[in-house]
Amino acid sequence: MAVRANKLLSELNIGIATLESMLNTLGFKENYFTPNTKIPDDMAILVKAFGSRDNDLRRMVEIAAENGVYGNQKEVPSTLKIVGRMDLDALNAIDGKKISRHQLRDNQYETLTDIPPLVYSNKQTFWISELVLLSPNKEVNGIDIGSFEEANKQPLFSVLIGTNGAGKSMLMKEIVDFFLDLHACINGTEQRISSANKGRLKGISYHIDGSDCEVIRLEKNYFVRIDGYFRSLKELRIPAIVACHFGAFDKLPIQKVNGSAQTKYDVPYYKYVGAHVNGSMISSSAIAFRLLFALSEQMDDEQRKNICSILDFIGYDHRVSLSYTMVMKDKKDGALKESIAQRVEKDREYNRLDKKEKNAKTNQLYNFYKTKTASGKAQHDYDIDFDSDTTTGDTIDELRYIYKLKQYDLVNNSTNVIFHKRGSNITSEEMSSGEFDMLATVLSISAAADYPHTLVLLDEPELSLHPNWQMTLIDNLDRALKNKVCHLLIATHSHMIVSDLPMKRSSVIQAEKDENSNLKATTISESTYGWSAEEVLLKVFKMATDRNRYFGERIGKLLERMGNNTISPKEVRDELKELQEISMHLSDIDPMKTILNTIVETYK
Repeated sequence: MAVRANKLLSELNIGIATLESMLNTLGFKENYFTPNTKIPDDMAILVKAFGSRDNDLRRMVEIAAENGVYGNQKEVPSTLKIVGRMDLDALNAIDGKKISRHQLRDNQYETLTDIPPLVYSNKQTFWISELVLLSPNKEVNGIDIGSFEEANKQPLFSVLIGTNGAGKSMLMKEIVDFFLDLHACINGTEQRISSANKGRLKGISYHIDGSDCEVIRLEKNYFVRIDGYFRSLKELRIPAIVACHFGAFDKLPIQKVNGSAQTKYDVPYYKYVGAHVNGSMISSSAIAFRLLFALSEQMDDEQRKNICSILDFIGYDHRVSLSYTMVMKDKKDGALKESIAQRVEKDREYNRLDKKEKNAKTNQLYNFYKTKTASGKAQHDYDIDFDSDTTTGDTIDELRYIYKLKQYDLVNNSTNVIFHKRGSNITSEEMSSGEFDMLATVLSISAAADYPHTLVLLDEPELSLHPNWQMTLIDNLDRALKNKVCHLLIATHSHMIVSDLPMKRSSVIQAEKDENSNLKATTISESTYGWSAEEVLLKVFKMATDRNRYFGERIGKLLERMGNNTISPKEVRDELKELQEISMHLSDIDPMKTILNTIVETYK
């Protein structure tokens, strides 16, 4: 027995392209799929189960896994076959509406049902709600990230904690791949989409501009449900991604610089702002130069305030200088200009410019180079004073020319970015690791988060930071990202970062691997704002401090001596009195304090 596609369209209330894609992914393929195509009963039952509005995202992943979509050994039943086909020249009718097969194949008649119109809210909001993972043994786990209904165009923070080896960094990479492949699928560049069978992440639920979006990945296909209805991918609003890590061992995808082979990560909606370029770590001066250029691209009063705020925090003046030298070329003017023109032609940043605009860029760069080399100076300087509004117009253009000519190998790599501190000049290479990391992390993310909605992935930001600075990192990011619609997902081992999370705009997720090495996660229900270090370590990281261990050992020895009758009553009283004095400094939730109080009450 079989049912026609138009019956499923009506029951599931979805468009024909969505239904066809579902069937293809689940194993049913028909060269000329129309509303009158007959579908075997067992496949129709599977599609109805998968497409039911009663199933949440986790259940949808389970159904797909149970039916071999993610590379299971289970095959599509051999009895599955096409049981009906229409004449290719025939017209198909649904509810009295005639549509040609050409309209169907070109997806010009996608929605044949009464799905309510999708209306996003004018109030901009964005946060990740849930990640759905599938383990190698086909166990589905969900990670609840949070819900922030009271957010009002303020940055949101979710902190992911867990022991080394739990898989936090790899999870961040999978989030990047999930969204970038989703972008590619929508933009029609499916050839660059990787197989979903290699990663654990199969579904993401997020909230954007008043609507709840559920996106599930099946092989190289994506399906989206917005506010409970399956819809076309074209209707989906997607965040841009910013990834940041300044450590040596970076698992986040790295973008290529101009001239390198392009990868799927070299797209405008993904920005990597860490310490690597083309797979190798780069110098502090190169990072600072890149940062300076990024900031100049969107220099306004708000950006100046952000820069001055972080410079104040690390104790530097509101001025930055650039010292650089030009690479002297022996080429004749015509040959040099042609060389610049060739680099402009290949520059991905100028892909959308027409020939006239590219010629103008070539002339600007060539004229700037000639002016500098003809000055007779061996070294050139460029200054930015963030307290003034002179960093616009010609001065910003100059910085852009320097940056671009450096990419074209016409400015030496020995470019120095110089900071100023109470009359002293300090290059970026001479700054302490903590000073530079705080500056680079906060300002790099602030400059990169320039899309309407941004997901920021920040891996181990506490590296090189003093504990006092770790406690202020969230506050510095919060101020730098003010009025930006973004959600920061931060992987960290720092209890100091956890204790500074803002109330009602943050969540803490504890990740760990179970006995089968599957990633499991638990959301901390309480707000951690203002917690002491001991509270965070004990309640969030499940770790006793040295003071906890010392205290426990003393209680253990006391009980042992009392049990062996090797301690006098006076010694017991004295020891209990001293332990009570020590316990005054312990948190009320510390189990050692509870144990001591029980011993004291019992002894009395």
